[in-house]
Amino acid sequence: MCEYCGCRRVPEIARLGAEHDVIDGVIAEVRKADPEEIAPLLDRLATLLRPHVEREEEGLFAEARSAGLGSYFVDDLEDDHRRFAAALEHREDLRGAPLERLLDDLDHHIAIEEYDLFPACSETLRDEHWQAIEAL
Repeated sequence: MCEYCGCRRVPEIARLGAEHDVIDGVIAEVRKADPEEIAPLLDRLATLLRPHVEREEEGLFAEARSAGLGSYFVDDLEDDHRRFAAALEHREDLRGAPLERLLDDLDHHIAIEEYDLFPACSETLRDEHWQAIEAL
């Protein structure tokens, strides 16, 4: 993922970014898996996403919103989280084009967080915001 701006020097961004790396790895596995191998990989993806999304929304997103980054970044990203959770809740329906669309959307979502949200938070959030996130 992105290392260009240095935002991964911020501990919470580094943690979330490391989780993105793992999630990206599972997405890559799903893309090349045989059909009978996909279900356990989607289970793993759902298991990884739940705590990741919770930490993002309760920590980084909440503080980003309080710093004025809300509607441009956070609202759309939270909508994505709800769509992903709903799709993975019914993962037995994820085959072919719907599965590819989900994986593409996850890739795009992570890219927005990595290349837009994280650098913006790194530049915008102040110490008290990071302290509030760490306190969670």
